[in-house]
Amino acid sequence: MNRGSSGALFVGAGRAYGLAMVPLFRFALPVIAGLALGAATQPAHLAGTAPDLIRLTERHRHDLRCAAAFAVVAAGQARGDAAALALPPLGIRGRSYLGLVGERVAAETGLSGETVRDLLADAAQRLGPQGAPIAAGQCLGELDAAVPPRPAPDAVDCLAILGTYAEAIDAREPGSALAATLHSEAAALMPPTHDPATDRAIDRARARVREALTGGPASVDADDYAACRRLAHHG
Repeated sequence: MNRGSSGALFVGAGRAYGLAMVPLFRFALPVIAGLALGAATQPAHLAGTAPDLIRLTERHRHDLRCAAAFAVVAAGQARGDAAALALPPLGIRGRSYLGLVGERVAAETGLSGETVRDLLADAAQRLGPQGAPIAAGQCLGELDAAVPPRPAPDAVDCLAILGTYAEAIDAREPGSALAATLHSEAAALMPPTHDPATDRAIDRARARVREALTGGPASVDADDYAACRRLAHHG
């Protein structure tokens, strides 16, 4: 589980992505996701660049739209939005896809990285937080082909992840609403009956999560966190 900082598991759009990616688009992620929540205004660098955009194919536009949708949904998953959590975790894989698409579009069209980032931001604005989950769901085939999924954490791992993070947040912010929600989600994953083997497995899983929180060799990332919240809600 140490694929990113522990804070990446429950904060905003930029930190929802906990893995390194192509540097060209790294710092655009909070902007791309955040613009979906604001007024739809054309990004500044797109003004007056229509001739350059002729080099964009329909495939490029489709892939940029998918990448923008994944960015917006990943931010929603970090916030706990129900519609976003209904989709597979997109924090890590969505970020990788966005980096791959951004680099490819820039290379194939000759557009600057700045212009490609603005195209992604424009796509995020057009989708908005309501449209992004629908678009992301339609793009999952492209994501699986470009960035294959890895095994998701099971119920025991998720019980440990959600419960331990709830405890960590409680320690920093007593009375936190998020901590209360995570405690409830962890409780929903508790086995109906306890046996010594299950209890030992839960204890080992909690120890691994605590290791991750203290910088040890174990690791947890944003996709694990989102997968666990989804499991708690949808089984």
